[in-house]
Amino acid sequence: MKISLTLNEKKIVVDAEPSETLLTVLRREQKFSVKCGCQKGFCGNCMVLLDGKTAPSCIIPIGMVRDCSVVTLEHFETYPEYDDIMTGFSQAGMHLCGYCNAGKILTAYEVITSTYRPEIQDLYRAIDGLAPCCTDRDTFANGILYAIASKHKREGKRTYGKK
Repeated sequence: MKISLTLNEKKIVVDAEPSETLLTVLRREQKFSVKCGCQKGFCGNCMVLLDGKTAPSCIIPIGMVRDCSVVTLEHFETYPEYDDIMTGFSQAGMHLCGYCNAGKILTAYEVITSTYRPEIQDLYRAIDGLAPCCTDRDTFANGILYAIASKHKREGKRTYGKK
């Protein structure tokens, strides 16, 4: 079946069975930032932005994304928020392993674009369940807080304690 969608800001048509997972189709399309992890939608290794929101591509049938926008980490790296996130992760001492990058980076993106100054418990809720393979929860949460500060600085917003 022919299914149209926008992948990384380019309109494409894929030939796939509607029940085939988005993850499988993305891998066939040479998008290797999405990795096969738990296959239950929890670990974040296959995370994408689906119409601007994080989504686990391993449990989404490709038929459900007809005419939707899908952004993979390969393209997200061109967003200004990517630099904010990487700056924040670096300041927190985070080192990503490469396998779980999509889940951690895109979850951070969702947090920094939806909350001006999140409470620590909100951060823990957002990151709980993601693959813990390369960093601990506190370091990850701190990385997101630093990313928020970097985003505020880039956008010219005052950060806490700064004039």
